[in-house]
Amino acid sequence: MRRPPFSSLLLPLFAATTCILPTAQALGEDLTFGSCELALAYVHFDDVGTNASKLAQRCESRDRILSLYLCLKVYGAEGVGIPGLSHENETCQAWRDTPLPPFDIVDAYSDDDIAQLRHIGLDEQQNGAHVDEVIMLSETLYRAAFDTLDAVEYVYYNHYIYGMAMIIFWIVVVAMGVLSRLIAAIGDAQRSIVKPSTGISRPFHVFSVWLKRHVTIPATFGYRCAQNLGWCTIPPRIQSLTLLAFIGMNVFLSLYGYRFTENNLYFGSFERQIWRYGSDRTGIISFFNFPVIWLFGMRNNVVIWLTGWDFGSYNNFHRWVARVATLQAVLHSIGYTILIIKEGGVDYFAWWWTQLFFWTGEIATVLMCLILSFSVYWLRRKHYETFLILHIVLSIFVLLTMLGHVSIFKGQYDMLAWIPAMIWVLDRVIRMSRTLAFNPRFWNTWASATYDPSSNMIRLVVPHSSSVYTPQPGTYYYLHVLSDTKFWESHPFTMACSTGSRRRPSKDLSEDTPLMENQNDISLASEADAKDPAMTFLIRPYDSFTSRLRDAAGAQWPAPAPLRVLVEGPYGHTQPFHNFENLLFLVGGSGIVVPLAYLHALVASPRTKSIRVVWASRERGFAEDVVKHDLGPLVGCDKVSVTICITHREDFADDALSALPKAALVRYGRPDVPGEVEDAVGAAQAGSLAVVACGPARMADDARRAVVHSLGHAEAKVEYFEESFTW
Repeated sequence: MRRPPFSSLLLPLFAATTCILPTAQALGEDLTFGSCELALAYVHFDDVGTNASKLAQRCESRDRILSLYLCLKVYGAEGVGIPGLSHENETCQAWRDTPLPPFDIVDAYSDDDIAQLRHIGLDEQQNGAHVDEVIMLSETLYRAAFDTLDAVEYVYYNHYIYGMAMIIFWIVVVAMGVLSRLIAAIGDAQRSIVKPSTGISRPFHVFSVWLKRHVTIPATFGYRCAQNLGWCTIPPRIQSLTLLAFIGMNVFLSLYGYRFTENNLYFGSFERQIWRYGSDRTGIISFFNFPVIWLFGMRNNVVIWLTGWDFGSYNNFHRWVARVATLQAVLHSIGYTILIIKEGGVDYFAWWWTQLFFWTGEIATVLMCLILSFSVYWLRRKHYETFLILHIVLSIFVLLTMLGHVSIFKGQYDMLAWIPAMIWVLDRVIRMSRTLAFNPRFWNTWASATYDPSSNMIRLVVPHSSSVYTPQPGTYYYLHVLSDTKFWESHPFTMACSTGSRRRPSKDLSEDTPLMENQNDISLASEADAKDPAMTFLIRPYDSFTSRLRDAAGAQWPAPAPLRVLVEGPYGHTQPFHNFENLLFLVGGSGIVVPLAYLHALVASPRTKSIRVVWASRERGFAEDVVKHDLGPLVGCDKVSVTICITHREDFADDALSALPKAALVRYGRPDVPGEVEDAVGAAQAGSLAVVACGPARMADDARRAVVHSLGHAEAKVEYFEESFTW
């Protein structure tokens, strides 16, 4: 294959970003020197030989040096070009051991002498003229060179600034989240002092309700949010609006901020300028999105701690930023492919694949598309471990190929690959520290697991006596079963309760809070209370990890099976349910762990007036087991009311409910979620109400829509919480 001539595309295609961009930035106040240099770049001066290199001509060709000096004298102001000449002189001394002559050697040239010199125009310059004399650049050629550099400096400065805008956007979003959290905390602290009806807080209350009803709580299009739509899910409206603003900004900044010139010495026609600038813009912005993608995809995400938003919110941001970056990478690759094929055809395109930076960039784009394809909801849901392995391996290769792709920039963009790598490593280090904080002898944590086929539920009890952290309601842990054949796999589980660490009554609302403050001291701990403190997890077995856990737990039924586990956590945070007078928990299946984790502290809180739990359970045995071991006397507490909805038709017989306490209201079929929300809002009157959903996606979407509807007429201060873990 014939190698394409270097000057046909290689120089104008990549010189701007490898050397012209830094030069243009350095010459921001003196484009004259750069313009003279650019105009002379394609002219060969034969006084140093016809085969002399560019550097030899710049340093040793007297004709070229005089031509450069005359260009500066004619087209520049007095003293212009001194920084550029100083840099040129240093280069010549370093590489050719030849200093440049003083600038005053052109003082002898009068205006008439200059007028008599050969003037090189655009045509001769672009054809690579060979000269053996001192020349002068025509005004047209100089203006074309000046406009070219001016446009390149403007456009590439915007490339960088618009790339930085991606990071700044998310800094602003996080700052708004921190501010919102701070305002909410101040509001909770002052609520007992300032009533909502006062003149100061009333307008704010009205605005807050409007914001919750129309922006922060609703699903994007009114209903589906937790439920998937085909192979994808749609985030809540506030997240969708944030992502829409981000996508809109990416589109706008990919199309805006260009400057095109008629005689561009780098890129020629307007069409080539459009393809070149647009391809560079999308590629640079795509790469600037990488740190955000990696940060939002990590378990140990510092912005989660700052804003209090859950992992699912940032996971949505992670996926959408990745989608935008992938699309931009595709446009970047397509743009350069079109440029190359237009210049030299398919053979020319094939030659570019011999260049490291080129083929690594193309491979990076393909890998990003593969990551996107392997991240569909169905694969994440059904084959999470496969998705995770592909995600990690392909992501590593994306960073490696991107380092190869930007290697031509001499480190200018390397940090955009190293920052994600450092984020990933730091996340792993923090994961390890969480594991060690739970048990320094992490390999020696023995859990007790039981599986009752009638309840189809795994009860896993994990001791935490060696943990630095006190288990908190609402937190979850990643568990590895070291005795499993696939010990490297982990799964997150929300803690249902913690036993063995409860103390006598206290006003404190921490995990040490007593269950009741009256003589009816409620203690729901089982025999484990008398032993080491332990956490209890209630796990519904499905496929893969949980199915193997079920088999291991049921191996010695009815006796518990000992399992060696590795615990990483805690993650998540405790919700401020203690700030509400009334609470409604709408839960399904193993979602009962959410109210179980909070009930003890809420019952003890003097601020909490009523707690209603509506629980949909498919199996009667599951409901009986939880009531027997976990809910116990709380079912009959004055503050607590429990409705258990048995949804499995085979368990509808009256005698199937004999083990349930009489204080628990039992129904058959699915719960009336909208009706429960409406009743709770009415009962709360002018007080505060927290509606908490944790269950099937349809139940969560029904609860969300019912809360949004109630905000239009409710006197109560209603908040909605959705407790779920999304991959």
